[in-house]
Amino acid sequence: MRGILSCLAVIGLTGCAMTQPLAPELPVPPKPLLQKSIYQISYTAELESARIKSVQLPAHVVKKQDTVFIDATKVTLTDNLRSALVKMLSKKGLQVDTQQNTDYRLVIQQMDLSFGRDKVYVLNKPSNDHPYIAKISQTIPSKQCSNITASLSMRLTHNDSADVVWFAKSSVDSAGFQGIPLQYSFTETQKVTNEQEVISFIEQQNTEEARKERHNEPVTIPQYIIKPDITPLIKVAGACDKSEVSELTPKMMLTLTSNLIDKLNVQ
Repeated sequence: MRGILSCLAVIGLTGCAMTQPLAPELPVPPKPLLQKSIYQISYTAELESARIKSVQLPAHVVKKQDTVFIDATKVTLTDNLRSALVKMLSKKGLQVDTQQNTDYRLVIQQMDLSFGRDKVYVLNKPSNDHPYIAKISQTIPSKQCSNITASLSMRLTHNDSADVVWFAKSSVDSAGFQGIPLQYSFTETQKVTNEQEVISFIEQQNTEEARKERHNEPVTIPQYIIKPDITPLIKVAGACDKSEVSELTPKMMLTLTSNLIDKLNVQ
């Protein structure tokens, strides 16, 4: 019996000696901290401010509380613009009447909107030497944008005498009306491109067979590869295409109206 136990003990010790140790499991390396950056570029054009001409004749002095009728038969006057015009005249101290037998008649002679030659915007000198901005400088050094000119003219006549008391006109194009550069931005986000490859390597190296093979033979875990991902240019300020520029026209007409009524002298 003692002989049998001794044999079993010897066999057990021999088996332990023959068992190959396993290398420790490899941990998944933490991903690096990724950065996100936003860059801006701008394009500018030569801008013209609104042109205004106003002449008021001394034959009749326009006074506060005088009545005035708005004659818009020659143009298409929106309800919003009419309402704004009434408020502007009331602020001047005039009383707007819907009847024509007033002291004065304000005739809106012209309200025109016309597309003209495209406006050329030139890229401003970049303050950043980012490679994508350098590429834009070569490939898109300028932009052509639709351009609308708004024109408005009106005159004030004295009803009893039919004398012209005041006449004024103004015009502005959409580029000058905006008065701002075209501004674009793009975003650069760092991304790990080989994350799955790194995870697959770790999983393969953590198998029992691989742990046996790399015992006392350390392996090098692949490094994460980081590459930038850049979005296309996104316009963040300024109207350029035809639809964007067209959306400016109500405000353009409102501004021209305000500029002209501001020139009317009411005592």
